Amino acid sequence: MNSVMNKTRKLVFKKAQISYYVIENKGKETILMLHPGFADHNIFELQIDHFKDNYQVILIDMPGHGESQIMGSKVTIKDMPEILNQVLFENDIISCHLLGVSLGSLVAQAFADRYPDRVKSVTIVGGYSIHKANERILKAQRTEGLKWILYILFSMKKFRRYVTSVSCHTDVARDMFTRGIQRFSRRSFSAMAGMNTFFTTKDTPMTYPLLIIFGEHDLKLVHEAAMELHQLEKHSQLVLLPGAGHCANADMPNEFNVVVENFYRKKAQFH
Repeated sequence: MNSVMNKTRKLVFKKAQISYYVIENKGKETILMLHPGFADHNIFELQIDHFKDNYQVILIDMPGHGESQIMGSKVTIKDMPEILNQVLFENDIISCHLLGVSLGSLVAQAFADRYPDRVKSVTIVGGYSIHKANERILKAQRTEGLKWILYILFSMKKFRRYVTSVSCHTDVARDMFTRGIQRFSRRSFSAMAGMNTFFTTKDTPMTYPLLIIFGEHDLKLVHEAAMELHQLEKHSQLVLLPGAGHCANADMPNEFNVVVENFYRKKAQFH
């Protein structure tokens, strides 16, 4: 990933500096990758190696994560759709594929909701819909949030260790996640505010090609949310990835990359 650091760019957004990384491949379709909460762009290390030859790849450290430490700013995760739009504008990109893991998948959907003409497809990894069939998983997340508070009050080290252990199933994935979460501090939590603005109820099908991926070892609730969303989105593709946990892209990268690339190649059939 050292080569990615050489591709670092800065977006000034409401006086905050947002770090993002562009692996250029002019003339090719763009994949915009959005990391899970508490991690950073490092979680996509093994996606970059696979996709960089045939696609242009953009990665973003969301507010409060990685290199995007926004102390003294009011910029939060809620601003991500507008941030993504500006990143695409500054790089002369009309539209892109969005690939989001967990929190990143919520951001991807929120962007697609507000800027539908900029979206070629959306891939949800270990996530759920911001529009439908999400009541039970949101309730479970509120309960999980209370557990986080207890960890945070007493030990950020234990919090980081706990989140890493439940997010990744393999040692390789945990190593990538750990690199990102080291930058996440108590002060970073203020940047997590405002995600409720993403959630808008919609009964109509999504207008974009949708790929839903979940890991074999992810929570039962995530499995159920993925399957229910697939049933509601008749044109979507659903993939269970054996051997993977919550961050399926990092746990089983080779299998994950093949699934995503096949989806991109076939997406034209959606239309």
